[in-house]
Amino acid sequence: MKPNQFDNYLHKTPSYIIIYEYLKKNILKDHFKINDKLPSETELENIFSVSKTPVRQALKQLENDGYIYRQQGKGSFVSNYASKEKWIHMTGFKMEYIQEWEKITAQTLEVKYIESNIIAQALGLQKDTKLIFLTRIRYLNKKPIFFMEHYISPAVPISIFKEDKEFTSIQQVLSNQINIELTTVDEFIEAVNSDGIIAKHLNLPKGTSVLKGSRISYDSNNMPINVDIFYTNTNKWKYFSTYRY
Repeated sequence: MKPNQFDNYLHKTPSYIIIYEYLKKNILKDHFKINDKLPSETELENIFSVSKTPVRQALKQLENDGYIYRQQGKGSFVSNYASKEKWIHMTGFKMEYIQEWEKITAQTLEVKYIESNIIAQALGLQKDTKLIFLTRIRYLNKKPIFFMEHYISPAVPISIFKEDKEFTSIQQVLSNQINIELTTVDEFIEAVNSDGIIAKHLNLPKGTSVLKGSRISYDSNNMPINVDIFYTNTNKWKYFSTYRY
């Protein structure tokens, strides 16, 4: 790109996109490797001569796209972004996630310990074991698409789910924070009528039919790590699966 073309690019392109593309390019070229710490917000402000707002927009987009993860008080780090495609494939909503990934956000509503003998049994744990329990909503263009319940082995530290209430996927958190890779999923799909809680969180009339998925995820040692139950409004999302013989 010629100097005058570059100047035009800088003047026409929003600052956060310039910062985003710069960091993404350096991540993809392995100038920043997995788990490397990125320059701080203040350093990025100085490098690009901008305010905090575009820096934070760029970092948030990188996080949403699966290239980085952030730890409160510590900074931003390069994630195992290759796992994003694997996770997308495992969801059953592959085409929608690929096409509209940048429009997807999530919010954790609740993080606590609970007891569930049925879930504990599914995870190979003793009855009355206290499990980590999360409820979350995933949005598309700020509209709720998924209501999710997560039951996670207490071997996982609960603190990693409290540090960031807007993480995109459980898989990415487990991979980035404690190096647990989910490799296998058993999933059960059924149609159900939404109860009051599900209908409320998905902004649907009570009793509306929704798709319910129940999923058990296993690590590379074939140990069950978590059970996820999700409900989705299929007016937008269509389930897709490919079988190979």
